[in-house]
Amino acid sequence: MFKTILVPIDTSDTSLVAVDYAIELSKSFNSEIVGISIIDVKKLAGPFMRDLGTSIGGMVPYADFQQNVRKFLEDTARAALDELEGKCNSANVPCTREIKEGVVSREIVESAKRCDMISMGMAGEHAFWRDALLGSNLESVARQTHKPVLVTPEKYKKITKILVAYDGSSFSAKALKAGAKIAQQMHLPLTVITVSDDKKSGENILTRATENLKDYDITHDKMLESGDTVNNVLSLCEKGSYDLLVMGAYGHSKIRELILGSATIQLMRKANCPVLLCR
Repeated sequence: MFKTILVPIDTSDTSLVAVDYAIELSKSFNSEIVGISIIDVKKLAGPFMRDLGTSIGGMVPYADFQQNVRKFLEDTARAALDELEGKCNSANVPCTREIKEGVVSREIVESAKRCDMISMGMAGEHAFWRDALLGSNLESVARQTHKPVLVTPEKYKKITKILVAYDGSSFSAKALKAGAKIAQQMHLPLTVITVSDDKKSGENILTRATENLKDYDITHDKMLESGDTVNNVLSLCEKGSYDLLVMGAYGHSKIRELILGSATIQLMRKANCPVLLCR
């Protein structure tokens, strides 16, 4: 299912955590990791560079200054990829590496067309200054790509239990399928949660989930909750010690949000585990 996992990497610790999760999945799926480090063209040709070039024009020729910045960014990209490659080699996981130049989110989305999943840290090298928003590159990638995106937290923790948020929509059905395949491949238990204030409707949704899981050799249970979706899912993640949350990028009823809408952002920011978004 996940034969190739794309890992965009920069100088941040969070991107190395994304590598750790990619390696864990790779060991179970015999996957290859594709590491990319992207030289942000905006750092070379954006307004800041032009203004800076003007201000130092009398001291250092702008072309030379720009070339020095490019070399620094290339060296930084190579160093990040060296760390990724070192982790993969230590884990005996095959990997390839590439440096690209362009708009970061666009290059990630384009590279993902040749891969089956993206593993990406919640915030990149500017995490220290982030506010209530997720990393802008992550948000942009999640909006554009049609591949599953694994959003990884700040620290790595081995996956031992999987939680799937399911509302019966086509996107949550893809999430259920992905969660079931991971659970089967990694020999892990899986729990399906549905949030609905209509008990009968919720039970019908869970019955559909059970039908969809009958062909998988996994141990699973199901839960029906009412009230706020985010609070219910987060509470279950914490109390049940789940190590992976799988959910659809779109849905209906209480789980319906435009991708990275308020509920999705809250779950991705507050969940104490990685979140796999499926479209």
